[in-house]
Amino acid sequence: MGTANNKWMYVILALVVASWGLNIVMVKYLTETTPPFLVAAVRMPLAGLALLPFALRKYGWYKPTPKQWLLLTLIGLTSIFFHQLFLASGVVTTTATNASLILGLNPLTTALLAALFIGEKMTFRLFAGILAGFSGVVMVVLSSSGEASIEMSGWGDLIMVLSMLGYVVGGLLIKAISSTGIPTLVTTAYSTLIGGVMLNIGSFATYGPSAYSQVHFTAMGWVVMLLSAWLASSLGTLGWNHGIKLLGANKTAMFINGMPFASMVGAVLFLDEHVQWIHLLAFVLTTAGIVIGTYHPKPKAKAPSQAQTVNH
Repeated sequence: MGTANNKWMYVILALVVASWGLNIVMVKYLTETTPPFLVAAVRMPLAGLALLPFALRKYGWYKPTPKQWLLLTLIGLTSIFFHQLFLASGVVTTTATNASLILGLNPLTTALLAALFIGEKMTFRLFAGILAGFSGVVMVVLSSSGEASIEMSGWGDLIMVLSMLGYVVGGLLIKAISSTGIPTLVTTAYSTLIGGVMLNIGSFATYGPSAYSQVHFTAMGWVVMLLSAWLASSLGTLGWNHGIKLLGANKTAMFINGMPFASMVGAVLFLDEHVQWIHLLAFVLTTAGIVIGTYHPKPKAKAPSQAQTVNH
């Protein structure tokens, strides 16, 4: 593993996280003209279809076992269907800045649920990180928004918490399916398509046969849709997975700290949102929490088992 390759990987991960931060802004922009359910129903199949050729080229038509199909379906239900539906719905009634801060709690929430349900060790460092990170988001959620009533802003923030939880549960399921030997790229492509099909079934159940007649994207809207689906969701996922493979999960997870900042900048530039001091304070707290909670110093020679516990 050459140092030059690592440096390029750092650049790629920075671009990936920037695209994910801007993706929240893009989704909010799309929901201004089209119902959230339909935004998700159009976006995710496009992302899955873009990932499928990469999976086919590397692994061919991979045939999962019945157990893997069950896990893939659950991943599609949680990290795609529920996550994307709540994401598109949440940004309608809250700001992109609030949404990104809440989604930025992903690493800490994953660590907390892993400690509660999978038996991973809860260290003092992890507890302190979770406390700092969640306190930052609670400050934003409980504070009044200058652009919406407390009720509307609070409801949107709650939906974003559900979106984040859906993605976290999906991540834990991905961890479970990875132990069965299925390639991560196949898992991502198949589960994205499964979730996309679920979103379309839900759209037709909600809006009837004429569901797509309510999709009203302008030419710019379709450009934003393709950037969101192909650049952020498809290429971003490929870059992120490659980062985990090259640098490891812990180092890669640190880059998620930049997502709220990218969303803040994008919201100010493209949505005319106003960043208040409470957002900046929350950004500092959540970033500090993620750094404290997910950073693990190299274990000393006398305690080699510590690294195994961390990377369980």
